[in-house]
Amino acid sequence: MVEACFHDALILSIVKVTKENEIGIFEFIKLMISETNWILSPGARDFGPSPVAIYVQTHINGGYSYPLISQSYHRGTFRERNRKLYRDCLVNIHEILNGDWEEVSWYDFLTYILFIQSNCHHKGNPNFSKLCRNSDSFLNFFYKSKSAFNPWSQWELSDLQYTPVMEYIKETKTAEFRGEWWVNAFKREKEIFLMFETLAPSNSLGVRFTTGWVVRGINGKGGDILPSGHVINQLRDNYNLPSLTGDYGLGCISRDLHYEYKGEDKEEKEENELFNFCDFVYVSIGLVIISKCISKRGGVFP
Repeated sequence: MVEACFHDALILSIVKVTKENEIGIFEFIKLMISETNWILSPGARDFGPSPVAIYVQTHINGGYSYPLISQSYHRGTFRERNRKLYRDCLVNIHEILNGDWEEVSWYDFLTYILFIQSNCHHKGNPNFSKLCRNSDSFLNFFYKSKSAFNPWSQWELSDLQYTPVMEYIKETKTAEFRGEWWVNAFKREKEIFLMFETLAPSNSLGVRFTTGWVVRGINGKGGDILPSGHVINQLRDNYNLPSLTGDYGLGCISRDLHYEYKGEDKEEKEENELFNFCDFVYVSIGLVIISKCISKRGGVFP
């Protein structure tokens, strides 16, 4: 069961970890989804309903807590770094709540992060969220604000026959906490959200049933990610929803997130430069051979 105090702790922890490690907020949200997906992927179905807090407390106490540690064969890889960042966020949530969040299961945790991800597209281009450009905009939207917010404003059409019931926030003179509003929206919409019936709707379609929406990336970049199919089915089963029977669209954005380092980008650049140099050498050799053939034949082909 997700409550406003958990929402606040999650938002504050995301900001803290991203600031300390100089990571983009939206990229870190996707990393959190990816890591939780990996935790649920190999586990038995009775693992998902268990409280996240129990495993975090075990880790804090110095005990062995598998979900929060990386495997030995991941030592020195980005997998180990990703898991450490993920663990730091969970520990920070635990400390803010003084360990009092045992009603939040792994299923609740993953579903809520997906819900937050889907609400990162209310301003600006859907493939580049201004909400996650910096911590101030992120906190102003999800944590505490005096600004108004109408989640349906971008989809208002005069001929629309079915406008979803979505509460909106009125502007206030002083900043007010947003956690209760977001949690109420989550509780109201989580079942229909997990069906992913409207992926990346456009203004012309005017079709959306939840406060947020899932965005497909352009050329595999910039969009949301979803858990793997069998994990989605675990989430749906947890909320008594029909199972995923086969959706190609979901499969395209159900993937593992590889957080890229600058070092990897440099290696890729050097590899591309090597390929370009080889292409240049091959073309030069070809031109020399053709020139000799033309010279031997008097300058023309037969």
